[in-house]
Amino acid sequence: MPEAGAQVIEREGLRIAFAVSPIGRPGEPIKAGEIARLSLQITNSQSGKPVSGLYPAAWIDPQPAGEELTRDSCRAAAGTYLSGYVGIRPMIDLNSYYLVVLNEDPTIAVIDPIVGIKGITKLLTQVILPARGEDWAPSIDQKKVFIAMPSADAVSVLDLDTFRLTSTVKVGDKPNRIAVQPDGRYAWIGRVGTKSGVTVLDTVTEKNVAEIETGEGHHEMAFSKDSRFAFVSNRDSSSVSVIDIRSLKKIRDISFDGAPISLAWSDLSEVLLVADGEAGKVHAIEAPSGKVRASLDLGVGIGPLRMMPGGRYGFIVNPSEDKVIVFDTATMQTAHEFAVPGRPFQVSFSRNYAFVRALESTRVSMIKLSEVGGRNIPAVTGFEAGERPPSDAPRLLPSNLFATAVTEAATLAVSPGDATVYYYMEGMNAPMGSFRNYGHRPLSALVADRTIKEVSPGEYVSAVKIPASGDFKTILTMDSPQMIECFRFSAEKNPLIEVDEAPLRIAFETRSGSIVRTGEQTTVRFKLTDTARSGAPANREDVRVLTYRAPGQDRTEQTVKSVGNGTYEVNFTPLHDGAHYIYPAVDALGLTYAKLPFLTVIARDEVLAPRTSQ
Repeated sequence: MPEAGAQVIEREGLRIAFAVSPIGRPGEPIKAGEIARLSLQITNSQSGKPVSGLYPAAWIDPQPAGEELTRDSCRAAAGTYLSGYVGIRPMIDLNSYYLVVLNEDPTIAVIDPIVGIKGITKLLTQVILPARGEDWAPSIDQKKVFIAMPSADAVSVLDLDTFRLTSTVKVGDKPNRIAVQPDGRYAWIGRVGTKSGVTVLDTVTEKNVAEIETGEGHHEMAFSKDSRFAFVSNRDSSSVSVIDIRSLKKIRDISFDGAPISLAWSDLSEVLLVADGEAGKVHAIEAPSGKVRASLDLGVGIGPLRMMPGGRYGFIVNPSEDKVIVFDTATMQTAHEFAVPGRPFQVSFSRNYAFVRALESTRVSMIKLSEVGGRNIPAVTGFEAGERPPSDAPRLLPSNLFATAVTEAATLAVSPGDATVYYYMEGMNAPMGSFRNYGHRPLSALVADRTIKEVSPGEYVSAVKIPASGDFKTILTMDSPQMIECFRFSAEKNPLIEVDEAPLRIAFETRSGSIVRTGEQTTVRFKLTDTARSGAPANREDVRVLTYRAPGQDRTEQTVKSVGNGTYEVNFTPLHDGAHYIYPAVDALGLTYAKLPFLTVIARDEVLAPRTSQ
């Protein structure tokens, strides 16, 4: 059944019930600053059965007071965001994601990675941890992330919908590594204290279910694809422990000549791969017997091992020899070797590339996955990520320095040496933007997916933070069946949030997203009113306007003309196709650029072009 107060429409054979409510308080009014649950319950309008497999897209924007939400205005708003122009952004994009950053200090930052004027990003919230995090791992459903904190002998659990800590669990001495098994049931925490081993945490109840002593030294973990067996390396004991996950009992220890430094499971070959750094070999181990099926000699000094998506090829670094080796798990033979200067130490994968980070280099090396395994050696490309290498950071973590964007072919690269995160669009020669994480040093990153997902048959859900009070519209589109619909909702003022009203309000006469012709003069009008004088017209002589083209080009201070009654006019000529921003400012009132709402217009060559007839 739809939530109480749901808005229900019937279109194209579908019955859609739209509802927005505070998380944990269904049916209650939303307040500004709260995390809200947006839901779409979609059923067949004739049979009432849930309709699965749809891909709704949605955006949320303010709905101007007194303005009617019509079908035409709804379609115009949807057209703005479907145009595909860089820089056209709604207030809330439900087809996007947040960046979650684990910092050097005991904090986690949650950031909207969309970069605006002056490279400013939006800090959604900051989470204070009980102690510094050493490693973290998300749950399989991406709803939680588990953070290991050695100095607190504990693991904290962060809810990725509300961005609040739900629990902190004592797990034994010095937990410093954490991994979640493929079926998502348990999180495994490696401990290096007095009783070295692993603690097993139930990801649903967030309670310990077992503590298993394995061996001495640092622990890496891997799992069989069916979550039947867990494998735990014991570096100082030169062994790998095999654990039956059903009974949570250790079956056996497999001994090695050197130091098992890294583990990975090959789904294709169904073997455990063990990288022995001292012996310089990768062993393919059958489970659960522990029998060595094959070994590959790659040279002393090999380090972390990662499996390429698909499970056939393994990537392993050798920092001492400045190279990355790719091997075929089906044949246990080397497929490629790549020179990567600067002591490579980490490999991560996006949908299209392998990214390699080196300790003593600012360059990120890239290898195209579609070229791996071919007759020719894949080319190594890359980009500069900052001015200081990772080795300049006070400390590094074993967790990922890369996070793959959800909705585009882009990767966010953490540079601990620069205390900066870089946004890299695949195919570019350099990052498109960066941010410095609000004074904190980032050490690892992951993304919190904010796209609308089907959580049960016919129920599509997302979680969003409502930034202010007022009226809003949700713009919903679907490709199959083709549909554009809008829904209204309101958010009440929140007495717990400090009032921070700007001294002036602005209203543009031009609709944001309007199409103009490239090379022709465009006039933009806006009105300023004084909030301290009950909305009286604000007639001033110090109003400024900046225009620029996304993503930050052609920045120009424009001449502003006052036409009376608080209304101002700006004439400018967009010289290139694309999205152009218009940012007003009144510096004397502290309203610098980006403090007042801005306007976007889209310039196109073909607009108003004369038609020819034969």
